[in-house]
Amino acid sequence: MAALRLGLRGLRPRLGLRFMSLGPDMPKAEAAGSGLPRWPAGWHDMLQYHFFFEDMFVQARVFLTPSLEEHSLWIFDHATQKVVELENSKERLQQSEGEHLSVQGPRLQISDGPGGGKLALGKDMAIEFKNRHVYSWLPAGMRDELVIHRPDLELSMTYDGRTRVGRGYSKRYFGHYGPHWGYRFIQSSWLGSDKFLWTADATFRLGDGEAKYNYFKLLDGASGELTQADSRDTYQQDCEGFATINGTKYVARVTPLGEWLHDYKGGDTNSRMQLRYCKLHLSCGGETFEGYALNERCFGVL
Repeated sequence: MAALRLGLRGLRPRLGLRFMSLGPDMPKAEAAGSGLPRWPAGWHDMLQYHFFFEDMFVQARVFLTPSLEEHSLWIFDHATQKVVELENSKERLQQSEGEHLSVQGPRLQISDGPGGGKLALGKDMAIEFKNRHVYSWLPAGMRDELVIHRPDLELSMTYDGRTRVGRGYSKRYFGHYGPHWGYRFIQSSWLGSDKFLWTADATFRLGDGEAKYNYFKLLDGASGELTQADSRDTYQQDCEGFATINGTKYVARVTPLGEWLHDYKGGDTNSRMQLRYCKLHLSCGGETFEGYALNERCFGVL
């Protein structure tokens, strides 16, 4: 599929609203002032944030299935070249009153309403984020459960006595993705020339209404132009994501720097998640871009 220039529209993602059945090849550009639905919103629900800074990466996630809910936050510090886990809790977050996501745990607090929000970890860390581009579509096999992608958040973080500015990504999805599933995902909000990449290779509900789900998206943050592959023209292997767009081959290659490995295990749930903070090399035609990315892989039972 050729590069697309998508204008923002005023549709707000709201729980229970029926959306047009558009898959990943036909993303909708939403209004930057959109807010996230309340927590939780489905059989499986996941909210994730990837925050990129010059000298640090921060990853925060909330993961829910019928038998468990967990939330976590970890950092990769370029100075020490190490992953440090700052939070990993099995305690359920409490949603406050209001129509948008606003949750609180023992230490982690997230509010994500119109235009952006704030994430805090006790008094140790505070991150404010603002939406720029917001995209939504229906993942494979879903009827009205949108996935919401925000690839180029603007960030300000106060942590360890310093204030940092950066760029980030957030994804929220919910619905019946299991019980058996597996996926690979590469995402970067820290590429040269104001580029933002996210690409996946997934299978949901293996052997039980199976749904194949692939996509490759590259956003030019300055122009708003979204370059994307047709689902059938993109896939992933261990450390690489591939796409062919208008005859041009795109290769996203990651080199891991640090890893966070976790088993979501309880009741019928048994899924292993591997998150790797990586160097990223993206080649497309005669162009190359260098930066950093999160490589996410998860396989098992929800």
